[in-house]
Amino acid sequence: MYPNPAAQSSRAVYTCNSLKVCPKASPMSADPETRRPFQYSLRTFLIVTSVAGVSLGLFGRLFLRSPELCLKIVELVSTVGPFLLAVGTILWIGLRGRRWGLTSWGVLLLVTPPIGIGATFVACRFMGPGPGGLGLQSTQQLLQQRLPNQVDQPWVWNELESRLQAKSLSQKDVDDAVKILIAHMTAMKPNGWDQPLSWQEKFLSKARQAGMISPPVLFELCNAFYGPKPIIQPLPRLREGKDGLTINIAYGSPWSSQSGLGVELLWQVERVLLDGKPIEVRQSCKYRGHWSGSHPGILKAGDHQVAVEVQCAYVDQRNLIGLNSDDLPIERWPATLNRWAPSVSAPLKVYPAGKPIVALVTDPGQTPGPGSGIAIERLVVQADRNGKKIIVLKVQFAPGRSPFVPLSYDAGVAIDGQPVTLALGPLWIVRSANGSTQSCDQLEGVIDRLDPSIRVADIILTPNPAHVEQFPEVSEIWGEKVILRGIPLERLDLKGKAADSR
Repeated sequence: MYPNPAAQSSRAVYTCNSLKVCPKASPMSADPETRRPFQYSLRTFLIVTSVAGVSLGLFGRLFLRSPELCLKIVELVSTVGPFLLAVGTILWIGLRGRRWGLTSWGVLLLVTPPIGIGATFVACRFMGPGPGGLGLQSTQQLLQQRLPNQVDQPWVWNELESRLQAKSLSQKDVDDAVKILIAHMTAMKPNGWDQPLSWQEKFLSKARQAGMISPPVLFELCNAFYGPKPIIQPLPRLREGKDGLTINIAYGSPWSSQSGLGVELLWQVERVLLDGKPIEVRQSCKYRGHWSGSHPGILKAGDHQVAVEVQCAYVDQRNLIGLNSDDLPIERWPATLNRWAPSVSAPLKVYPAGKPIVALVTDPGQTPGPGSGIAIERLVVQADRNGKKIIVLKVQFAPGRSPFVPLSYDAGVAIDGQPVTLALGPLWIVRSANGSTQSCDQLEGVIDRLDPSIRVADIILTPNPAHVEQFPEVSEIWGEKVILRGIPLERLDLKGKAADSR
């Protein structure tokens, strides 16, 4: 007979219960809270998918409209987002498992950034603007340690301005700060500052209005800003028998309204002396710190001394409202803060007629380059109202490089079929450390007629030192004659097909 399955099953259970031995539990029979695999409902899937799709759509639209803002959001989410998720996970695990130590750690992590940002904000309020915690340093530390090294930066001046407004600076403190500025200005530019006091303007203006700068220190500052005395520009070299001595004087600064001084410099030339004797000088120009005058007499050859006597004064800028200080006679000057009368002098050399002043140099090592420093931009023929032809030459000086020596030429053009060279005028350039001075780069000449078939010409450059003799810094010029052949002529004087034909 076959055994009864039910009976066998009962016996098996009985035996298991009696012996306390059970078969090994299957993983599927474990606690569902700990063994159940990750599952989510269809509703959760739809919600997550919808939110992700909408977010991506909005993000893409934002990227098309404002890429910069979009990138900022990505940067914020990729840095702050993981931090918040990590802290949130720690808090969730701690609260769910009642692990209060872990929960406290999560809370500490969460509040640390706001506490740090708030503490930094409060510290910055006391430290003041700028680097290095200026607001925490004493005034003496600022003046002795910081300002001498940062005199041309805004931070210390801004802090001093704040303390001046708070009335925590004494007049000695203000004078010491101004003296540091004076030392810097005179060391960098001993002949006058000649630029705005951009970083110091507000401090100086408020200190001056409050009467916190003592008069001696204020005058020292004005001297450092405007210059200690007038300056005679180098006098031109002259030849005996030629009149027209020109004298140029520079004094002051056009940036007085951007200085914060509140003080304007007034000055006027009283008289000019040649070898100790007064001479007639006619003022030709006075504008923004520059004065020019000319002496019409003829001077003898030799070495001379020119002296200029000047009347100067400092006045309050508020008293000059509505007045032109460049054209204000001495008798109409307002009440002055300080007044003085300096005298400046300069040597003058007058050369005998016919004596060379400027040498011609032809050393290949000093060559000014292709075309002897001249490049032809255009050579044009125009027609004037009388039927004559105007030759127009447009040049460029020393293209791509600076000439080793000054250039001074007589420019001419040789046109095919014409018996003589047409003189166009002088071409010259003198370079120095402060810039360059040059002649006009466009010359013109007139001829009676020109055959329509002529389409090229030669440019002839002949050295002539007479054009630059008046410049004291010029001792030599490039001395080779140059012929630039086959320069195309633009026939703008012709009309229709004749102008277009080649």
